[in-house]
Amino acid sequence: MVQDFQNKSKEIIRSSSSIDIKIKEFTDLISKFLDNSVVSVLLFDREVDEFFLRGSTIRYQGGVDAVRFSASGTVDALSLVEKRVVSMREVNRPADSRLKAEYHAFGLNTMGEMLGVVSVQSVSERGLPPEKIAAAGEAINQLADVVSIAIKEETVSERMTKIAAINEAGVNIISTLDLDRLLKLVATSASLIMEAESCVLRLYDEDSGKYTIREFYGLKGEDVQKMLFQLDRAVVVEVLKSGNPILLRDIGEDEQHKKFDGYAKTLICYPLKEGVDVIGTATIFDKFTQKTFYPIPFTSEDLNNFEKFTRYAEKAISNAITFERNEKLKNIDDVTGLPNLKYFQSRLLTELNRAKRFSSKLVLMICEIVPHVSFEEFYMKWKGDRIIKRLAGKIRGTLREYDVVARISESKFGIILPQAEDGKISAIPRIKKSIEDEIAVIKEEGKDIKVDIKFGHATYPDDGEEYEKLIFKTNILKL
Repeated sequence: MVQDFQNKSKEIIRSSSSIDIKIKEFTDLISKFLDNSVVSVLLFDREVDEFFLRGSTIRYQGGVDAVRFSASGTVDALSLVEKRVVSMREVNRPADSRLKAEYHAFGLNTMGEMLGVVSVQSVSERGLPPEKIAAAGEAINQLADVVSIAIKEETVSERMTKIAAINEAGVNIISTLDLDRLLKLVATSASLIMEAESCVLRLYDEDSGKYTIREFYGLKGEDVQKMLFQLDRAVVVEVLKSGNPILLRDIGEDEQHKKFDGYAKTLICYPLKEGVDVIGTATIFDKFTQKTFYPIPFTSEDLNNFEKFTRYAEKAISNAITFERNEKLKNIDDVTGLPNLKYFQSRLLTELNRAKRFSSKLVLMICEIVPHVSFEEFYMKWKGDRIIKRLAGKIRGTLREYDVVARISESKFGIILPQAEDGKISAIPRIKKSIEDEIAVIKEEGKDIKVDIKFGHATYPDDGEEYEKLIFKTNILKL
């Protein structure tokens, strides 16, 4: 019987089947050989010091890697570390008990590698014969070599697959210049490639001087999202201080962040850099593999892979920010910092469409500042650019934040007043006074300059509903 078992175990081990099929057939074989014992193969995850179930004769929900427990202080860990079979048998059983229980842990060790444990739970009348336990141990030693090779092959295969996915995503990311679309693509790709449940992207905002959330990927509810954002903010502060990434394998065991346990279990936060400057951060939360139903810890291998991904992401984001900045400059007047004619024309069409859609009124104005000197004298002698810039600031400051002011020619400003429900041009006196007051200040500074201020205006829909008609009426300028 022992010989038959040995022959059959060798046949399973030498077969060309996958490692999971081998493990299933092997555990079934040992179970029958050891009087229908419960047999499980527990592999050891050195990085997080945990055992996870790779195969068992017990029926369980979930796939490979779905069942995990800490190795610390367990009989299984003792067997693995000391490279010996650890056996436990009942003593002092009740006199009326005819069944006896025992547990055997066989360490899976090969070439100095601690691979895992094969555990055997037996309940029988006479107990397991020593010769059967010895035969099982020999077969398990042979299984260790197969498991070692399979794990290495799986690791290499997974690494290559991940790298290929990162490179493919990187090509798509690098070719995207629209920043908003790019950030969605980065957050989605990061989550899918890294098997993360959620991703938060922050970028540095020059106006506020803060790193603000620009994109979130995930299915968390609003309350959980808020807590994730708070956790993200806490780790981002640490990353910005050190300039280095952070890997939290178990948030519940981290003294500084354990209050967030329950909202997230594990995370990686990586700085996004442009040269030496940190332009943003990328944080991924909770790793869910296809084989698990609950988050498992991110590892140093995940950290390395995420670094490869963020190298693509930070380059793409840097390119997109530069592109966006250049596009804005195309629509900005160099002297005043106001939008230019190109932007004004595009924005007017947008605001007209909005006014039509919501049946609201819109006021369109043109303000022209006409110096009492020649063009050359105004711009050469009186340094007209500086004067125009000062007057532009006064006009902008007179109006509401959402009103549009643009420099549409050397001395003309186009003004759009959306949602002007009264349809009146009451802003004209305010604008005129602000210009006159600033001119008075300029005169006090020693420049005896005189200007005329002309306005043209039209109201949608009272003066017309089409772009051309409104522009025509607005260009009728009056003092």
